[in-house]
Amino acid sequence: MVSLKRTYFVVILALLSATLSAGRLDKAFEALDVHDYFKAKDLFEKSIKSDPMLANYGLSIIYSRSNNPFYQLDSAFSRIEKSEQAYGDTKAKDRKKIFEEQGIDLDTIRAQKQNIASLALDEAIKQNTVPALNYVVGKYKFSNRYAESVRRRDELAFSLAQAENTWGAYKAFADTYPEAVQAKRANDMYEKLLFEETTKGDTPEQYMVFIKAYPSSPYVRKAQDRIFELTTPDKSLEQFTAFVRLYPDSPYAAKAWDSIYKLWFSDFSDAEVMSFRSAFPRSPLGARLEADIKTKGLKYFPILSKDKMYGFVNSKGEITVNPQYDFVDDFSSRAALVGRGDKVAYIDPKGDLLTDFVWDDGRPFEGELAVVSCGDYDGVINKAGGVVLDCVFDDVTLSSAGPILARKDGKYRYYSRVGRMLFDEFDSATPFTGDMAVVKSAGRARLINSRGMDILSGNFSDIMIAGDSTLFIMDSLSKWTVTDLSGTPRSTKKYDAVGRFSDGLAPVETGSKYGYINPAGKEVIAVNMTSFGDMSALGFKNKRAKTSYRGKYGMISTTGKRLLPNLFDDIITADTWPVPVQKSGLWGYANDKVSIVIKCVYDSAEPFKNGRAIVVRKGLWGVINTKGVILIPLEYSNIEPLGDDMYIVAKNGKTGIVNQEGAIILPIEYDRLREYSPGVLQVVMDGEFLYFDINTGKFIYKGLD
Repeated sequence: MVSLKRTYFVVILALLSATLSAGRLDKAFEALDVHDYFKAKDLFEKSIKSDPMLANYGLSIIYSRSNNPFYQLDSAFSRIEKSEQAYGDTKAKDRKKIFEEQGIDLDTIRAQKQNIASLALDEAIKQNTVPALNYVVGKYKFSNRYAESVRRRDELAFSLAQAENTWGAYKAFADTYPEAVQAKRANDMYEKLLFEETTKGDTPEQYMVFIKAYPSSPYVRKAQDRIFELTTPDKSLEQFTAFVRLYPDSPYAAKAWDSIYKLWFSDFSDAEVMSFRSAFPRSPLGARLEADIKTKGLKYFPILSKDKMYGFVNSKGEITVNPQYDFVDDFSSRAALVGRGDKVAYIDPKGDLLTDFVWDDGRPFEGELAVVSCGDYDGVINKAGGVVLDCVFDDVTLSSAGPILARKDGKYRYYSRVGRMLFDEFDSATPFTGDMAVVKSAGRARLINSRGMDILSGNFSDIMIAGDSTLFIMDSLSKWTVTDLSGTPRSTKKYDAVGRFSDGLAPVETGSKYGYINPAGKEVIAVNMTSFGDMSALGFKNKRAKTSYRGKYGMISTTGKRLLPNLFDDIITADTWPVPVQKSGLWGYANDKVSIVIKCVYDSAEPFKNGRAIVVRKGLWGVINTKGVILIPLEYSNIEPLGDDMYIVAKNGKTGIVNQEGAIILPIEYDRLREYSPGVLQVVMDGEFLYFDINTGKFIYKGLD
């Protein structure tokens, strides 16, 4: 009976408690509706144990409103989470009753959670700090505005990294926010700024340190590029050589080796090959060198297609460069000038471009260098495409070795073959002959060596290098003296004019008379002959020289012996008899007895070679022997010798080949023939270039099919 009474009492007490709690909650929500937050808060807190779902919900509302002193979003979120948990523990029939009485269910609770998350984000936005936004991102992952919070956080963090603009700031961002939209940009900026900071001195050493420290950096290739640019600015043999030795593993090593190869070789002579192998015993170019040695005897000839484009074929008849250029020049030092439009470039025998099409004109390579033109000015390039001298000179003179001579604004300068100015400028200068050159300044001439040091200086008006150890020096009175390299006279005689040595003698002139001296200064032929023409006309050729007196011409030998007296209207010097002479406007031949052995009946005549000579009469060409017998009839419009026993002949606008008896070797049906190189004819037929081997009697190249 007692137990029954006790149970009844507990039930009555529970019902009474629930009724009291329900009353408090009603009053709490009523207070909340009128913004009586102190009362509402007190009533909700007293109802926590009896109704945790509704009480925590109510407290969450209070804490989430900023118009009361209890505003605290973390507390609001804590309370709504407890409310949601309590809702999960509430029986279904009680949930239904709560919804009917208070209009609160799980959706209402979750809406409050979203509201709190949104308010937290808005507050973080106002604070505008990465920690505030990061806190929201970490705490409210369920929020409908989660993506916005992440975006705003990332944007703000990235803007701060941009403001700092250091590789460390960008790396910190990329590492902290790897999923951010800006992560790639941040990483890119990190790599860029790291590269720039590490290599700000722009030295090869810094770039190498960078490559070793950051081998996976996307800027490694740029570092390698810059090393190559910095160490080979002139693209010279010396720079490329140093590069392959210092940076053998560089991706540019192959390019450097290729440039060394092009700069080194001009003809693959034994001397070139030997010196290359000595300088680079372990070069990676062994196979290439062996292949080129085997083919070094090949020659390259220009070909012209029917559509007027130029290419090249080798002496085996293999097309090495397909017709593609508007014009081409011959190969020199394994490089040929080619034109496209109004620009020129150079190619190697395989057709690979050595330079771009940037020049207006160019000259053949001399060794590893060539003169190029830009407008009216000249410069110098090398076979690696390097600009040795910019196009700023009025004229440039090159030789296959030795310094470059350039003229600008009336002054002459010498440069090394890598473009370094060697000495002071001069008023005039000559190209180097061996290790000597003549220069003039302030009206005085002097002789210098390739180091710019004086070999000979003094009060000289001019100097002419006459040989390895012989000079002609002009004094202040414009008189010439023959001397040695020290300026010591080899003769006391002075001359008004001097010429070049040929056949061991040089013409010298005093007044209207001339003679000849040897390098020792001795007058081998006395200065008593009457001068005519300039000094170049007086030189010996094939040990013969023309003489003149009162408008008539004769011939002497290097001993001064009179071979033909001055009896003829003109004469062509020759070392074989009879020689061509002119009388009464017509040509014939005279022998060493001064007899006309072939009558003067020809309009022109050439010296005899191998017992035959080309003659022209009434515009028709033929060939005769030393007795005047006609071997090839005078019926051609032109004849040119070809080798020792053949001739290129032209007739009716066509050309062909005949032998020494006039028999046809190649039909006279081609547009043009010329001996392009020893033993090889260039044949022009229907607008194409063909090539014919004289020795085999066969075509090397018959044109494009």
